[in-house]
Amino acid sequence: MSGAGDDLGGFALFDLFRMEAETHAVTLDAGLLALEASPTDPARLEGLMRAAHSIKGAARIVGVDPVVRVAHAMEDAFVAAQKGQLRLDATAIDVLLAGTDFLKSVATLDEAAATSYLGGCTDETAALVS
Repeated sequence: MSGAGDDLGGFALFDLFRMEAETHAVTLDAGLLALEASPTDPARLEGLMRAAHSIKGAARIVGVDPVVRVAHAMEDAFVAAQKGQLRLDATAIDVLLAGTDFLKSVATLDEAAATSYLGGCTDETAALVS
C-alpha cells in the first residue's frame, strides 16, 4: 500500500482510492439492481464495466491487490455480458452485488485497517474472483 506521505491536494492516495470506490460502488449497486429487469442493456453494462474499471485502477495505484482482483473479475463479467458471452441472471447479479459489498467494505476502512482486514479475506476474495 502507499505510504502516508503520498498525497494529492491534501488527500492521501488511499483516501482518494476510498472516495473513488465509494462513488463507483453506488453506480454498481444501482446498475446491478436495474440489470435484474434488463440484463442485456448495453448502456447499463457499459456504465458498470467503467465503474469496476475505475475502482480497479484506483486500487492498483495504492496497491490493494485483493480489490484489484475482485474489481477486475467484475469488469470481465460485464465485458463478457456486453459481448453476449455471459448472461447476468439473478445468481450472477447476486455474486456481483456481493463483490460490490466487498469493495464498499474496504472503502470504509483507513489504510491500516484495510491492510489488516484484507489479510484475513483470502478465501472471500478467491470466492468472489471465481
